[in-house]
Amino acid sequence: MRILKRSDPVPIVGLLENYEVVRVYYRCGQALCSGGEEPAISARNAIYPPKSDFDYEIYAKVAELRWKCKHTYEEIIIEMDKQFGVLLNLATVERMLKVYEIGCSEKYKPDLIEKIRKNGGVLLTIDGMKPTPGNPGLYAARDHFTGLTILSEALKSESTKKIVEFLETVKERISEELHVPVIAIMSDALPAQRKAVEIVFPDVPHCLCHYHFYKLVFDAPKKLDSNLSTQTRKFLNALYYLKKSTLYDNQGDGWEPVSALTREIIDALIGLSRWKPRPKDPYFVGLEAFSRLEDLCSILDFLATGLKNVEGLFSDEKVIYGLQTKVKEYIESKKDDVAELRRVKEYLAAIKAILDDESRSGEESLKQLEKYSEFLSTKRSSGACGETEGKFIEALEKYLNNKGKLLFNYKQVKGAPRTNNSHELAYKQLKHFLRRVIGAQTATCYLLSHGKRIIFVDPNEKFEIIVEILKATDHQKARDTIRLERISRDSIKVIVHDPKKWANKIEELRNKCKELLEHLLMKN
Repeated sequence: MRILKRSDPVPIVGLLENYEVVRVYYRCGQALCSGGEEPAISARNAIYPPKSDFDYEIYAKVAELRWKCKHTYEEIIIEMDKQFGVLLNLATVERMLKVYEIGCSEKYKPDLIEKIRKNGGVLLTIDGMKPTPGNPGLYAARDHFTGLTILSEALKSESTKKIVEFLETVKERISEELHVPVIAIMSDALPAQRKAVEIVFPDVPHCLCHYHFYKLVFDAPKKLDSNLSTQTRKFLNALYYLKKSTLYDNQGDGWEPVSALTREIIDALIGLSRWKPRPKDPYFVGLEAFSRLEDLCSILDFLATGLKNVEGLFSDEKVIYGLQTKVKEYIESKKDDVAELRRVKEYLAAIKAILDDESRSGEESLKQLEKYSEFLSTKRSSGACGETEGKFIEALEKYLNNKGKLLFNYKQVKGAPRTNNSHELAYKQLKHFLRRVIGAQTATCYLLSHGKRIIFVDPNEKFEIIVEILKATDHQKARDTIRLERISRDSIKVIVHDPKKWANKIEELRNKCKELLEHLLMKN
């Protein structure tokens, strides 16, 4: 082989230093060799992507900042300049990230599809959320087993029509990119969602989330419980002996009960006044806090009764009597609400036992739940329940009549979840991320919709592996894909931001209006 020619030096921006690259082209130098007629060849470029001014390490660092560090486009630009003195713009960052995402698709897609096929197909979970106030709702669809996001798109409304369009795109992506069936769907119980699923996936088992079932059916009792919690805190914070220390401190003279026991009781009441729900707390948190107050009331009763036999010998006698009187009055005032909540709590335990029973078939579980609902309805008809109980029983009856069967469809699919909580958790994290990136000028649409592809990026990939993925990427194919996704410069989304193009657009519309009016006059 002989050197046929060398290219002119090409300046390349590197992560730690800049350099010039010269490409050398070879061809066979023997006169009679047939290779002498072949096109010149050159060594594979392992330094920078074709038609780029930046090397692979810069691409890799941008990808790492985006996926691992969760930086916005603007933050990536600032960080690259601050750390490495590399100047980038929004369009360049977006192009680099898209190239990496396409490379990840080439690397991870086959293995992920194989996993999905072993599971029998996609178990689709769908959910909607509000990324930020005032912005369109974001609908997301993902595979439960692998966590793969199929589509995430901002919808202008959550109407049946819009959700149908969203699910049609999801269905098309799964068919064309993954080539697997949808074996089940998990969603909330929203009417528009259910109708859309029936239209797009008529023969696929539709499972309703149990978490949202509880949330919907127990809405009235939860509101009563929340009110009880608020009122209990308000009552405790207003107790004189809980505020006395602060009142005296403000006057420069602190107050403390004489007895250590009195101090402990007051501290317990103060602790209860600061009660905040925790993840492992029972379903009815207000009722739980109230039961703690009842426990303290029993202590105060016991102590007050005993003090009557030793009247005048306990220095904090007045404090104990005062606390006992107020706490007993409050507990008495809430006895009807508390009794009602405790009955509803029993209903909750019975319903939970039915829903959690894995030994029964879906049909058997539904019949058992319907039978229990009939028992509660009879109780309501007899007038043996309160207003909140009645609302709960009515909500349960309505739910079972409209969509009860869907609660147990998960039993038709091996490994299917009973809730879409894992989906919601994943998108709470996405929601946090979107709050930071919403409003990015050139990237907002892309970040919200995930472009036109399913993304196979591993956010925790090591820097060295990212470089290898980029080197193995078919960059010509990536450029063609990105070109197809690019918003047309004639798009109204672009025109509205360009004063000149906008003026031309207005002039164009005005002329069309004139032509239409002239045409109408001629017809007249």
